[in-house]
Amino acid sequence: MSATSPRARIRIAAALGSAALILLIIAWCRGGEYDEYYSIFLIAGDPRPHWPVVPVRVMALRGLYHGHAGLLEIVRALRRGDVHPPLYFWLLSVWRDLVGMTLFRLRMLSIILTLLALATLARIARRLGVAPARTIVLTVLCYGFAYTGVVARNFALADLLSLTGVVLLLKATAPPNRPIALLGGFALGAACFSNYLASFTTIAALGWFAIINRRHPLTALLPALGAASLIPAGAWFFLAQAESRKGQFHAFKPFRALIELGRDQAGAVLGALPRYAPPPVSIALAAALGALAVLLAALVIRDGLPRLAPHHRGLVGSLILAPPLGLLALGAAFDNTPIEVRYVWLGLPYIGLALAAAVHNRPRLAALLITVQAAAIAGLAIAPQTMQPARRTARTAAALAGADALVLVPFGNDGVGIPGPFIAAAPSHLLVQIVRAATPALPAATARFHRIVIANIQVDTASRTLIPQLVALFSADPCRTLQRSPADVIVFDNHCQEPQ
Repeated sequence: MSATSPRARIRIAAALGSAALILLIIAWCRGGEYDEYYSIFLIAGDPRPHWPVVPVRVMALRGLYHGHAGLLEIVRALRRGDVHPPLYFWLLSVWRDLVGMTLFRLRMLSIILTLLALATLARIARRLGVAPARTIVLTVLCYGFAYTGVVARNFALADLLSLTGVVLLLKATAPPNRPIALLGGFALGAACFSNYLASFTTIAALGWFAIINRRHPLTALLPALGAASLIPAGAWFFLAQAESRKGQFHAFKPFRALIELGRDQAGAVLGALPRYAPPPVSIALAAALGALAVLLAALVIRDGLPRLAPHHRGLVGSLILAPPLGLLALGAAFDNTPIEVRYVWLGLPYIGLALAAAVHNRPRLAALLITVQAAAIAGLAIAPQTMQPARRTARTAAALAGADALVLVPFGNDGVGIPGPFIAAAPSHLLVQIVRAATPALPAATARFHRIVIANIQVDTASRTLIPQLVALFSADPCRTLQRSPADVIVFDNHCQEPQ
């Protein structure tokens, strides 16, 4: 049956419809991510918000989310405080002007870009002789792909542009087509101008095209020329901040990096199921998933890639290996270990394609794989173990904070990733104070409040230091008594005065 037959088109449409539903559910259910508020405050014109240092109602802080930065302001802010180039943030700013400033609406841009990326992947799969619908399903169910496909960051745009570049290079290969080759290189360069990590797959794709077209030197070089029109501009942003992330990751140690890379690469495909269960069940789940990951890798090498034409085999294999190898090279170059599930996302579409080829005529294995992935995706949508705690903590704090209460929110490393999602999720009437340090004067300054609620958010170095200091500070106050409360918050009541 031809992949372009009406039945095949219906399957592709059904797969894309299912992908859209999955992504929408995840985007709706998940709380705000730490990095998403970099995006929000950047396009609002204040990348590092100037929070008041005194108690204030949440309502008075809403304006920090709704400013408007011009395109050049975004460029200047990124050069000062981020490693990423501006293409996605320019697009997000335009999108925000069209749909408004709520996190779910901003995430809709990523969902649309991800669906376009999956449709492009289907074209690649059809050209390579792999079932497009199965490729879409196995890709969108990859934990790392679904996660990066919904967050309000630059992953989805880089994915779409990178896949577009690859499909254009495939189209330009036989027979050689110089204009399309040049356009394909430009798309790969645009991916790098959205997220600098796209340089890994861009180098792999350009290298493959040059080798395949080595008998046509001018054609072989054209994609590199197209990419070169944008890559230096992206490097201009990366190099300005390349040394700023040393404290974000631990020092590079090859053996440890390989272990973490293997764990996160497997997790990007099969998910975080062990995190949802207590020991010893979690240990058994981790072992089972490790065994499944090894089995799938063996089947991809033995059956999946060999089902492709030899020149396509090299392309898919190099695009699978490019992100992990690139992260290792980046870590060695800057003496850190930038390895996380979300950083290997650009190779996941090609893993999905290779898995679709490997499980061909293996319906039971395909069903097992989809079941495991679907369970992991359900956890991604609803399990608190994989979510940042700000939204949950804001709701708990609001439920416990009466009319005469103050909620203390840690400033964190940067004043963005912790207070940003907390304030966005808190009710407008809630009285809050963003706290940078546990100063001795704080108990006296807050003595008029019957209840102090500390938002127990410890997700970066500064907050992990500050929270115990705040607890010690209020525990030493003779008028404050520690109350029983959920783990999300720490509550102190003033027993020297009656609540108002």
